[in-house]
Amino acid sequence: MTYNWQLATGQQLSVDNQGAQTVVTISNNSAGQQQRTTNSFNTGIWIVPPEMSILHERGFANDPTGATVKITTPTGTVLIQVRGNSIQIQSAHSGEHQSSTSTSSTFTTGMAPIQPMQPMQMGNMQMNMQPMVMKMGDMELNMDATASQSKFCSQCGTPVKPADKFCASCGHKLGS
Repeated sequence: MTYNWQLATGQQLSVDNQGAQTVVTISNNSAGQQQRTTNSFNTGIWIVPPEMSILHERGFANDPTGATVKITTPTGTVLIQVRGNSIQIQSAHSGEHQSSTSTSSTFTTGMAPIQPMQPMQMGNMQMNMQPMVMKMGDMELNMDATASQSKFCSQCGTPVKPADKFCASCGHKLGS
């Protein structure tokens, strides 16, 4: 499961647990520019969701300078520090930096994954996302796999049924 945090305008931090590996990605998006930095660390399997604390320079509360991500595993706690495009392990496993646990009250849990979109209805219009179906009155647009199998005559473009061997409009022999 991937957890995401917004660090600063245009900067996002993503943390994912892939087995015993923790993958940390920083994405920077600004006008006409995109940068992405990814590091992977052997932290062990998470036992709780990761927590993140934003770092600020003294006197600059509205200007984040980085973040610390707290990963808790069966063998202890790992702190990963993010500054700019740099991703580094600050401390690894239990007991190495006891003072780092005193800031745990400032940590926040990442955003949970987005749930699938529920069907929408407005008046006589309906829309479902899985599979994509839109209905308005007696008209229906179906974008699922079976709808994409609709057939048309390659000669004149008239819709034909899957069982048709010849086009009813122009008589062209249809392929299978």
